[in-house]
Amino acid sequence: MARFTLPRDLYHGKGALEALKTFEGKKAMICVGGGSMKRFGFLDRAVDYLKEAGMEVQLFEGIEPDPSVETVMKGAEAMQQFQPDWIIAMGGGSPIDAAKAMWIKYEYPDITFEDMCKVFGIPKLRKKA
Repeated sequence: MARFTLPRDLYHGKGALEALKTFEGKKAMICVGGGSMKRFGFLDRAVDYLKEAGMEVQLFEGIEPDPSVETVMKGAEAMQQFQPDWIIAMGGGSPIDAAKAMWIKYEYPDITFEDMCKVFGIPKLRKKA
């Protein structure tokens, strides 16, 4: 397993999914795209590991390539309702990008997309997830 931070932690390689069972918290939301993570069994394994860690898990599925503002807003609303301690993106750049934008809107519901796009416009995160 390897890991690098940009700006949050990204886990990849052998053992990356199994690391989920070491996470501490009560709730986790998994953000995924079209279906390859489900088809190849990775999504089920991730859910099982998070449940093994004692977490309730909710899925946000169907994130499209080049995620839309609408998708981000739906995901942020789902996070507001579920209140996850962890936000996990699986499957590639689009779920990762969407999950990061959803996370910002989850922690700062009043922030605008214009503010999010400004250099250094993103406020400090880790208030909730």
